[in-house]
Amino acid sequence: MRPDGTCIHIFNPDTDYALAAGNKIYSPPAKIVAMRKSMALFPSVFARPADVIMLIDDIPEKSLASSPYFNLFLSKNLKILRLHEFHKFDRILSEIHEPISVRPWGWNHTLLRLLSGAGIPDKFLKSREEIDMIRQLSHRRTSICVRKALARSLPHIHIDRTVELLTVEEGMAYAAENPGAYFKAPWSSAGRGVVNSIELTGKGLKEWMAGCIKRQGSFMGEIGRQRSGDFASEWTCRGGHADFLGLSVFKTSGRGRYLGNINAPQSTLDKMIADMTPLWSQAVIEAQKNAIESIIAPYYDGPLGIDMFATTDGNLNPCVEINLRHTMGHATLWSDTNFPQQ
Repeated sequence: MRPDGTCIHIFNPDTDYALAAGNKIYSPPAKIVAMRKSMALFPSVFARPADVIMLIDDIPEKSLASSPYFNLFLSKNLKILRLHEFHKFDRILSEIHEPISVRPWGWNHTLLRLLSGAGIPDKFLKSREEIDMIRQLSHRRTSICVRKALARSLPHIHIDRTVELLTVEEGMAYAAENPGAYFKAPWSSAGRGVVNSIELTGKGLKEWMAGCIKRQGSFMGEIGRQRSGDFASEWTCRGGHADFLGLSVFKTSGRGRYLGNINAPQSTLDKMIADMTPLWSQAVIEAQKNAIESIIAPYYDGPLGIDMFATTDGNLNPCVEINLRHTMGHATLWSDTNFPQQ
């Protein structure tokens, strides 16, 4: 029997946008639904043999068979559970003689309603209160608190201040004072919900700010820096503690969109980061651990990733984003094989 039992995996990459919707039901655009369907078997990358993948979309068997992860799915002897066939859950329970946990890519109220409405018992789900806390901690203002903690622990690193802006006037003043600034929606992922004040100016920038305020209440302003590389530390929070899992290095577009992770040994990734910036050291990981355990871990159990970057002048930003969900970095760490980038 495995110590943490059998996992039921769900790939819901729209979770950050569903969090932004709060208690409202989030309906992702067709493009996101298509991605969710095409990558439904993606958990095969990090699932363990005999785990279960739950499909929350109606996906024909033929489409599953054409998935780039289908052979991996078969080789690990994974099972499929369709949400609309959840009456089969009792049978699956009877076949598994160990603890079971439901592990989506990320939790949100829309998913909770979907799973609860399908009849999944509450004991396998996060509570409404837990998801409210995940939503609160996933707001980008949490990264402001973490940066402040890191600045105290790492005084030799210059860490730019991020601000939360509540009006278009504040945002335009910030853009004027900080040419090339980035503006970010409070909840978004993979480089979406982010604009640069060089690429989007004037009326277009004002409209983006106004729309973000209407949808999410505010937006964040960050000083733009020329990046030389992007990377992350991957964690699991449990019982008030943060366990460091490893590093990930990933590629992004010029606009910050995620393009894919580099699959390599940890020693190689550590050297890659050290080559990007002389400020990289184990002290950064220790400072992050302390910050997570004081700000996040007392209120959250689950996966967490902290995105970072190095600049062309050798500086280090030790906290760009905080993701309270699974990340592609987690998947790469848990995988012993390369997988297609979507």
